[in-house]
Amino acid sequence: MDEIGERIIAFALEGSTVAPGPDFPLAKFSSALYILLGYLSFVLIGSLVPHPSLKLYHLRFGYNLTQMMVCSYMCIEAVMIAVRNNYSLVCNSYTNPSPLADLLWFFYLSKILDFCDTFFIILGNKWNQLSFLHVYHHSTIFLIYWLNLQTNYGGDVYLTIVLNGTIHAIMYTYYFVSMHTSDIWWKKYLTTAQLIQFNSMNAQAIYLLCTSCSDSPPRVTKFYLAYIASLFALFLHFYIHSYTKKKTP
Repeated sequence: MDEIGERIIAFALEGSTVAPGPDFPLAKFSSALYILLGYLSFVLIGSLVPHPSLKLYHLRFGYNLTQMMVCSYMCIEAVMIAVRNNYSLVCNSYTNPSPLADLLWFFYLSKILDFCDTFFIILGNKWNQLSFLHVYHHSTIFLIYWLNLQTNYGGDVYLTIVLNGTIHAIMYTYYFVSMHTSDIWWKKYLTTAQLIQFNSMNAQAIYLLCTSCSDSPPRVTKFYLAYIASLFALFLHFYIHSYTKKKTP
Protein backbone atom coordinates (compact mmCIF):
# COMPACT_ATOMS: atom_id res chain seq x y z
CA MET A 1 0.00 0.00 0.00
CA ASP A 2 2.81 2.41 0.85
CA GLU A 3 4.35 1.73 -2.56
CA ILE A 4 1.23 3.28 -4.11
CA GLY A 5 1.71 6.30 -1.86
CA GLU A 6 5.32 6.62 -2.99
CA ARG A 7 4.22 6.54 -6.63
CA ILE A 8 1.63 9.26 -5.96
CA ILE A 9 4.30 11.41 -4.29
CA ALA A 10 6.78 10.82 -7.14
CA PHE A 11 4.13 11.74 -9.72
CA ALA A 12 3.17 14.88 -7.79
CA LEU A 13 6.80 16.01 -7.50
CA GLU A 14 7.73 15.31 -11.12
CA GLY A 15 9.15 18.44 -12.73
CA SER A 16 10.10 20.06 -9.42
CA THR A 17 13.18 20.10 -7.21
CA VAL A 18 11.23 19.45 -4.00
CA ALA A 19 12.08 16.34 -1.97
CA PRO A 20 9.41 14.26 -0.20
CA GLY A 21 8.51 15.56 3.23
CA PRO A 22 9.67 14.08 6.55
CA ASP A 23 8.24 10.84 7.90
CA PHE A 24 5.69 11.63 10.62
CA PRO A 25 3.50 9.21 12.63
CA LEU A 26 0.24 8.33 10.84
CA ALA A 27 1.54 10.06 7.71
CA LYS A 28 2.22 6.96 5.62
CA PHE A 29 -0.24 6.43 2.77
CA SER A 30 -1.39 3.14 4.29
CA SER A 31 -2.20 4.85 7.61
CA ALA A 32 -4.10 7.66 5.88
CA LEU A 33 -6.04 5.21 3.72
CA TYR A 34 -7.04 2.97 6.64
CA ILE A 35 -8.19 5.99 8.65
CA LEU A 36 -10.26 7.20 5.70
CA LEU A 37 -11.76 3.75 5.09
CA GLY A 38 -12.68 3.57 8.77
CA TYR A 39 -14.43 6.94 8.49
CA LEU A 40 -16.34 6.00 5.34
CA SER A 41 -17.30 2.62 6.83
CA PHE A 42 -18.78 4.38 9.86
CA VAL A 43 -20.74 6.69 7.55
CA LEU A 44 -22.11 3.75 5.57
CA ILE A 45 -22.92 1.48 8.51
CA GLY A 46 -24.26 4.32 10.66
CA SER A 47 -26.55 5.42 7.83
CA LEU A 48 -27.93 1.92 7.15
CA VAL A 49 -28.26 0.46 10.65
CA PRO A 50 -31.14 1.93 12.74
CA HIS A 51 -30.05 3.25 16.13
CA PRO A 52 -31.45 5.50 18.85
CA SER A 53 -30.72 9.22 18.68
CA LEU A 54 -27.92 10.22 21.05
CA LYS A 55 -27.64 13.86 22.14
CA LEU A 56 -24.14 13.58 23.64
CA TYR A 57 -24.36 17.15 24.93
CA HIS A 58 -21.30 17.02 27.19
CA LEU A 59 -19.10 15.42 24.53
CA ARG A 60 -20.16 17.98 21.93
CA PHE A 61 -19.66 20.78 24.46
CA GLY A 62 -16.06 19.71 25.11
CA TYR A 63 -15.40 18.89 21.46
CA ASN A 64 -16.46 22.30 20.15
CA LEU A 65 -14.42 24.11 22.80
CA THR A 66 -11.40 21.93 21.95
CA GLN A 67 -11.77 22.65 18.24
CA MET A 68 -12.04 26.39 18.89
CA MET A 69 -8.74 26.28 20.79
CA VAL A 70 -6.96 23.93 18.36
CA CYS A 71 -7.94 25.97 15.27
CA SER A 72 -7.04 29.26 16.95
CA TYR A 73 -3.66 27.84 17.95
CA MET A 74 -2.88 26.65 14.42
CA CYS A 75 -3.82 30.02 12.96
CA ILE A 76 -1.72 31.99 15.45
CA GLU A 77 1.24 29.60 15.19
CA ALA A 78 1.21 29.84 11.37
CA VAL A 79 1.29 33.64 11.58
CA MET A 80 4.18 33.53 14.07
CA ILE A 81 6.17 31.15 11.86
CA ALA A 82 5.54 33.41 8.86
CA VAL A 83 6.75 36.47 10.77
CA ARG A 84 9.84 34.71 12.14
CA ASN A 85 10.83 33.53 8.65
CA ASN A 86 9.91 36.76 6.83
CA TYR A 87 7.33 35.05 4.63
CA SER A 88 5.46 37.20 2.14
CA LEU A 89 1.87 36.61 1.09
CA VAL A 90 3.03 34.38 -1.80
CA CYS A 91 6.25 33.19 -3.44
CA ASN A 92 8.00 31.75 -0.41
CA SER A 93 10.82 29.26 -0.75
CA TYR A 94 11.15 25.64 0.34
CA THR A 95 13.63 24.52 2.97
CA ASN A 96 14.12 21.02 4.30
CA PRO A 97 13.47 20.70 7.17
CA SER A 98 10.61 23.14 6.76
CA PRO A 99 9.71 25.57 9.57
CA LEU A 100 6.10 24.61 8.85
CA ALA A 101 6.54 20.83 8.86
CA ASP A 102 5.49 20.16 12.46
CA LEU A 103 2.52 22.52 12.24
CA LEU A 104 1.44 21.07 8.90
CA TRP A 105 1.52 17.58 10.45
CA PHE A 106 -0.60 18.84 13.35
CA PHE A 107 -2.97 20.41 10.81
CA TYR A 108 -3.19 17.06 9.02
CA LEU A 109 -4.05 15.34 12.31
CA SER A 110 -6.71 17.96 13.01
CA LYS A 111 -8.55 16.74 9.92
CA ILE A 112 -8.92 13.37 11.67
CA LEU A 113 -10.42 15.18 14.65
CA ASP A 114 -12.85 16.89 12.25
CA PHE A 115 -14.37 13.47 11.50
CA CYS A 116 -16.15 13.77 14.85
CA ASP A 117 -18.50 16.26 13.16
CA THR A 118 -19.88 13.36 11.12
CA PHE A 119 -20.00 11.01 14.09
CA PHE A 120 -22.17 13.44 16.06
CA ILE A 121 -24.47 13.92 13.05
CA ILE A 122 -24.99 10.18 12.56
CA LEU A 123 -25.28 9.31 16.25
CA GLY A 124 -27.83 12.12 16.62
CA ASN A 125 -29.81 10.97 13.55
CA LYS A 126 -29.50 14.44 12.04
CA TRP A 127 -29.82 13.14 8.50
CA ASN A 128 -30.52 16.55 6.94
CA GLN A 129 -26.94 17.50 7.83
CA LEU A 130 -25.35 14.38 6.30
CA SER A 131 -25.05 15.73 2.77
CA PHE A 132 -22.75 14.81 -0.10
CA LEU A 133 -20.94 18.10 0.50
CA HIS A 134 -20.29 17.18 4.13
CA VAL A 135 -18.85 13.71 3.46
CA TYR A 136 -16.95 14.81 0.34
CA HIS A 137 -15.39 17.75 2.15
CA HIS A 138 -14.29 15.80 5.23
CA SER A 139 -12.96 12.76 3.41
CA THR A 140 -11.10 14.50 0.58
CA ILE A 141 -9.56 17.32 2.60
CA PHE A 142 -7.90 14.69 4.78
CA LEU A 143 -6.17 13.12 1.77
CA ILE A 144 -5.33 16.53 0.34
CA TYR A 145 -3.38 17.39 3.46
CA TRP A 146 -1.68 14.03 3.43
CA LEU A 147 -0.40 15.05 -0.01
CA ASN A 148 0.49 18.55 1.21
CA LEU A 149 2.43 17.09 4.13
CA GLN A 150 4.43 14.96 1.69
CA THR A 151 4.96 17.46 -1.14
CA ASN A 152 3.70 20.96 -0.39
CA TYR A 153 5.38 21.90 2.88
CA GLY A 154 7.00 25.12 1.63
CA GLY A 155 6.43 28.62 2.95
CA ASP A 156 3.33 29.27 0.84
CA VAL A 157 1.24 26.69 2.68
CA TYR A 158 1.14 28.91 5.78
CA LEU A 159 -1.62 31.01 4.17
CA THR A 160 -3.87 27.94 3.91
CA ILE A 161 -3.39 27.17 7.60
CA VAL A 162 -4.14 30.78 8.58
CA LEU A 163 -7.28 30.97 6.44
CA ASN A 164 -8.60 27.52 7.30
CA GLY A 165 -7.73 27.85 10.98
CA THR A 166 -9.58 31.17 11.19
CA ILE A 167 -12.68 29.86 9.42
CA HIS A 168 -12.80 26.71 11.52
CA ALA A 169 -12.36 28.64 14.77
CA ILE A 170 -15.39 30.73 13.78
CA MET A 171 -17.30 27.66 12.60
CA TYR A 172 -16.84 25.77 15.87
CA THR A 173 -17.80 28.90 17.76
CA TYR A 174 -21.04 28.79 15.77
CA TYR A 175 -21.53 25.10 16.58
CA PHE A 176 -20.94 25.82 20.26
CA VAL A 177 -23.38 28.73 20.32
CA SER A 178 -25.99 26.76 18.33
CA MET A 179 -26.05 24.17 21.11
CA HIS A 180 -27.74 26.78 23.29
CA THR A 181 -29.75 28.92 20.88
CA SER A 182 -31.07 28.81 17.33
CA ASP A 183 -31.17 32.58 16.97
CA ILE A 184 -27.80 33.17 15.31
CA TRP A 185 -28.07 36.09 12.90
CA TRP A 186 -24.60 35.63 11.42
CA LYS A 187 -25.05 32.01 10.30
CA LYS A 188 -25.14 32.74 6.56
CA TYR A 189 -22.06 34.94 6.81
CA LEU A 190 -20.07 31.90 7.88
CA THR A 191 -20.66 30.33 4.46
CA THR A 192 -19.76 33.67 2.84
CA ALA A 193 -16.48 33.63 4.74
CA GLN A 194 -15.82 30.08 3.53
CA LEU A 195 -16.37 31.17 -0.08
CA ILE A 196 -13.93 34.07 0.43
CA GLN A 197 -11.44 31.58 1.88
CA PHE A 198 -11.65 29.36 -1.22
CA ASN A 199 -11.25 32.33 -3.55
CA SER A 200 -8.19 33.49 -1.61
CA MET A 201 -6.60 30.03 -1.82
CA ASN A 202 -7.24 29.79 -5.55
CA ALA A 203 -5.95 33.31 -6.14
CA GLN A 204 -2.70 32.26 -4.50
CA ALA A 205 -2.53 29.07 -6.60
CA ILE A 206 -3.21 30.94 -9.85
CA TYR A 207 -0.51 33.49 -9.02
CA LEU A 208 2.02 30.74 -8.28
CA LEU A 209 1.23 28.98 -11.57
CA CYS A 210 1.32 32.16 -13.65
CA THR A 211 4.55 33.56 -12.19
CA SER A 212 6.47 30.38 -11.27
CA CYS A 213 7.87 32.48 -8.45
CA SER A 214 8.32 29.64 -5.93
CA ASP A 215 9.46 26.03 -5.78
CA SER A 216 5.90 24.73 -5.24
CA PRO A 217 5.44 21.54 -7.33
CA PRO A 218 3.33 22.63 -10.33
CA ARG A 219 1.30 19.42 -10.41
CA VAL A 220 0.34 19.78 -6.76
CA THR A 221 -0.63 23.43 -7.26
CA LYS A 222 -2.78 22.57 -10.29
CA PHE A 223 -4.50 19.72 -8.46
CA TYR A 224 -5.06 21.91 -5.41
CA LEU A 225 -6.53 24.64 -7.60
CA ALA A 226 -9.02 22.20 -9.17
CA TYR A 227 -9.92 20.72 -5.80
CA ILE A 228 -10.57 24.07 -4.10
CA ALA A 229 -12.62 25.12 -7.14
CA SER A 230 -14.82 22.04 -6.58
CA LEU A 231 -15.33 23.04 -2.94
CA PHE A 232 -16.19 26.58 -3.99
CA ALA A 233 -18.81 25.29 -6.43
CA LEU A 234 -20.38 22.98 -3.83
CA PHE A 235 -20.42 25.60 -1.08
CA LEU A 236 -21.81 28.19 -3.49
CA HIS A 237 -24.62 25.78 -4.40
CA PHE A 238 -25.30 25.27 -0.68
CA TYR A 239 -25.37 29.04 -0.10
CA ILE A 240 -27.79 29.66 -2.98
CA HIS A 241 -30.06 26.80 -1.96
CA SER A 242 -30.05 27.75 1.74
CA TYR A 243 -30.10 31.55 1.72
CA THR A 244 -31.15 32.98 -1.63
CA LYS A 245 -33.53 30.47 -3.17
CA LYS A 246 -37.11 31.73 -2.93
CA LYS A 247 -39.34 29.49 -0.88
CA THR A 248 -42.69 28.63 -2.38
CA PRO A 249 -45.69 29.32 -0.08
